[in-house]
Amino acid sequence: MSAFAPYYRRTDIFINGIFYDKKAPAFFTVTDMQQPDFQIRVVADISCDIMPGSSVPCTIRPSKITDPVYGFDPETSLETAPYLPGSVDVMAIDNLPSELPRDASVFFGEQLLQHILPEFTRACQSEVLRRATIAEKGSLTPAFEYLQDYVN
Repeated sequence: MSAFAPYYRRTDIFINGIFYDKKAPAFFTVTDMQQPDFQIRVVADISCDIMPGSSVPCTIRPSKITDPVYGFDPETSLETAPYLPGSVDVMAIDNLPSELPRDASVFFGEQLLQHILPEFTRACQSEVLRRATIAEKGSLTPAFEYLQDYVN
C-alpha cells in the first residue's frame, strides 16, 4: 500500500523522477485513478519506467520529443489522444535527461558565439575579457584576489 494517496487527492500535476524498485509500492494504481477523489490530470514521468513493472500505471509507453504527450484513460487503461476530458496526460520521454543538456549546450554555444567570440577581436581593449580574466602573468587579477587562499 502506498502512502501517496493524500497527495493524489490534492494535486493535479505529478512529476516522477525517482529510481523505482519493485520492492516498493507503486505511487497509485489504475483502480486509484478511477476513484472520484483522484485529482492528477498531468503526469511528467521523467523516470519513464514502463508498466507493468513501474511506479506510475499510466506510463504505458515512452513518448518522443517531437510528440511528447499522450493521454491515458483510467477507465479502459488504454492510450487516448492527449487533453481529453477524463484522461490523464502523460509526458514520458525516455531520453529527456539527455535532451536537456543538449538544449542547454546549444543555447550556451549560441550565446558564446554571439557575445564572447567578437570580444577576442578587440583583444586588449575588451572590458568583457578583462573582467573575466582570473589570472594573468602568474598572478590573480585584482577582481579575483579573494581566491588567493585557494591558490596558496
